[in-house]
Amino acid sequence: MYPVGGGQPMSEISSQMSERNSVLIGYGLFLLGIFTGGLTTLIGVIVAHIRLEKVRGTLYESHYRNMILVFWVWLAVVVVAATIILASIGGAALSQIASWPVFSLALIPAGITVWVMLLAVAGAYIWYYWRLVRGLIQALDDKPY
Repeated sequence: MYPVGGGQPMSEISSQMSERNSVLIGYGLFLLGIFTGGLTTLIGVIVAHIRLEKVRGTLYESHYRNMILVFWVWLAVVVVAATIILASIGGAALSQIASWPVFSLALIPAGITVWVMLLAVAGAYIWYYWRLVRGLIQALDDKPY
C-alpha cells in the first residue's frame, strides 16, 4: 500500500521506523552501560551484531557498525589497562617481599603506571561517549554515522 501522494510503501516506512527505534534503543543500552557494569552494553552489542545483516545498504548499517566498533575498542582498552595496572602493582608488591633482582627491574614505578592508565581510561571514556552521543544525534536526524 502506498501513502497518498506516492512515495515509499507504508510497510517500508514502518520497517524503517522500527529499525530506527532499534538503533535508538541500542544507543540507549550503550549509554546506560556505565551504570549497569556493562551489562546493557553487552546486550546492545549483541543486538547490533544480530541486526547488522538485516540493514545492509541502509543508513542504519553505519550506526550498528559504530556500536560494534565502540564496544570492541572499549573492551580492548579496559583489558590492556587492567593488565598493565595489575602487572605494575603486582610487580611492586613482589619487589617488596622478594629479594630477587628480577622483581626490582620494573621500568616504570607502579604509581606512575596507575596514573598513566587512569588518564588513558579517562580518554577512552571521552571517546566512548563522544561516538555514542554523536551517533545518537545522527540517528535522531535520520543520517548515517
